[in-house]
Amino acid sequence: MTYPQTLEWLYAQLPMFQRTGPVRYRLDLSKTLGLCNALGHPEKGLQVIHIAGTNGKGSVSHAVAAALQARGLKVGLSTSPHLEDPRERIRVNGTCISESDFVAFVADNMKVWRTWEPSFFEVMFTMGLDAFRKAEVDVAVLETGMGGRLDSSNIFPAPLVTAITSIGMDHQQFLGNDLRSIAREKAGILKEGAPCVLGILPPEARSVVLEQSLRLGVEVHDGLPDPERMKGPEWLSRNRAVARRILHLLPGQAATDEKILMAGPVAWGLRGRWQFWDEDCLLDCAHNVEGITAAGKALEALGRPVRLVYAAVADKDVVEALSCLPETAHNHWCAAEVPRAMPVEELAALASSAGRTGSIHQSVADALAAARSSRTGQELVVVLGSVFTVGEALTALQAG
Repeated sequence: MTYPQTLEWLYAQLPMFQRTGPVRYRLDLSKTLGLCNALGHPEKGLQVIHIAGTNGKGSVSHAVAAALQARGLKVGLSTSPHLEDPRERIRVNGTCISESDFVAFVADNMKVWRTWEPSFFEVMFTMGLDAFRKAEVDVAVLETGMGGRLDSSNIFPAPLVTAITSIGMDHQQFLGNDLRSIAREKAGILKEGAPCVLGILPPEARSVVLEQSLRLGVEVHDGLPDPERMKGPEWLSRNRAVARRILHLLPGQAATDEKILMAGPVAWGLRGRWQFWDEDCLLDCAHNVEGITAAGKALEALGRPVRLVYAAVADKDVVEALSCLPETAHNHWCAAEVPRAMPVEELAALASSAGRTGSIHQSVADALAAARSSRTGQELVVVLGSVFTVGEALTALQAG
């Protein structure tokens, strides 16, 4: 199979939460463990750093991986979801797995897929482990997919460090309907003997994590704040603090650590998170209330009028999310091209009930083009609402 054919087969055959939503998702370690056994245990011998959180885990994972690479280590990075290409989920020293290696892994293990019937996430995660083993990485940085306790990434009994970046209300249908329940799932990544770094957590969530740390005898560390107040979003400073503490807990601290941390998301290889395409267009993957609240505060701090391009997935609270954003004179509603997307007419109706009016567009690309062509003065075009929205926007921007 070619790479496009392989992707088409994966999307058709394997349950994929990113595209289809909760109906196709499960939280269970048994299949991941079975896959690892069938694949010759690619997890064996890997030194890992395990990072969970409602928001911020992707930023922290990228920052830590980039800093460790600058120290001269060979670093594997496993993240999810992807923006444009699934290969983004698997990187060694910042380079995505090749198309040929991707195709070979899928094709060579067809018997395993037929036997175990894994999810898309489980295939991608074990593909990453296999790639890290073949590359003989010194350390692998693993971002959880969802939760922690039953996430596929939680199969390592002795990580070097764990971290929980934040805890907020998201994926309640899987993790629980209150912060304490969600915190219990996130705290499931804590392991005896492995220090844990905490971001700024709500008190009721922090108490749950600390209870778990006491049961396991885990040393808990808070983030290390920036040495001086820096310009930029508050959430970015918080994530740097977590990454900085993780790096301090690992041997071989280097002068390059701080330089990398302060260089920001683009230098870490993180796309779609507070990413300026040019001085008048900003893309951000914030999609839940906690993330959009943080984005809203950062947008207000910029002091510029905003022209919003927004699309959402069907299982998100659009009304509450929009209430977290600055009032805008111009909104462009759209829908991403995935089954999980909220129909644009439904989005517009919900937005209207929240007092937000705007124009309807049939695609993200159309909405973005309209926003960019009609912006005036100092208006900043901001693309928000979901990973899919930002991914399709990036594709459109790169196409010119």
